[in-house]
Amino acid sequence: MSFLSTKAQLVHKSPLPPKITREQAIELLQDHEFLLSCDPHLAKCEPLTPSAPPAVPSAVQPRMLGETKSYKVTDVIHTLPAGLWDSNVVSTYEFAKLDTGLFVRIRSPLSMVMETVWEIKEGPDGGLAIVENVEISCSRLLIGIAKGQCENAWEGIHGKMVKRLEGSGEAP
Repeated sequence: MSFLSTKAQLVHKSPLPPKITREQAIELLQDHEFLLSCDPHLAKCEPLTPSAPPAVPSAVQPRMLGETKSYKVTDVIHTLPAGLWDSNVVSTYEFAKLDTGLFVRIRSPLSMVMETVWEIKEGPDGGLAIVENVEISCSRLLIGIAKGQCENAWEGIHGKMVKRLEGSGEAP
C-alpha cells in the first residue's frame, strides 16, 4: 500500500426480533439477489462468470460453504446534491457463503475495494444481531466518500433485512 492509499474499518450492528432464528437470518444474508436489492444506489445487476474463481481472504476460506458467485453491478451515485451530477459506477461484486453469513468483496473503479463480512452473532443479552464488518481500501482522496456512502446507507439496508425476516418485507 502506497502513501496515497489508506484503509478504514466500520462495524454496524442491528438487533433482530426474538422470534427470528439463527438459521432464518443466515439464510437471508446468503440470498445474493435480496442483498443486492437492498443497495439504495442499484441501477442494474447481472451475473458474471469470471475466468477463475475469485480468491477470498485466508481468514474466510475455512468458513466458506460452496463456490463464490460474481455479479456486475451498476450503481447511480449522486456526486452533487439534487441529482445535478450523477455518476454510473460499475463494480464487480463477489459473494462467498459462510457458516455464519456471507463474505462480499466489491471492486470499484479507481482501485476501491470493500470487503464485508455479514454475520449473525449472539449479543451480550442473548439475542441475535446482524453484524456488518466492513474494510475499505482506496485512495486517501476517496476514503471520505466511501465511508460516507456506507454510513448513510447501513441503517436502511439493515432495516430492509429485519422487515423481510419479520415477514413484512417483499421478496425481490
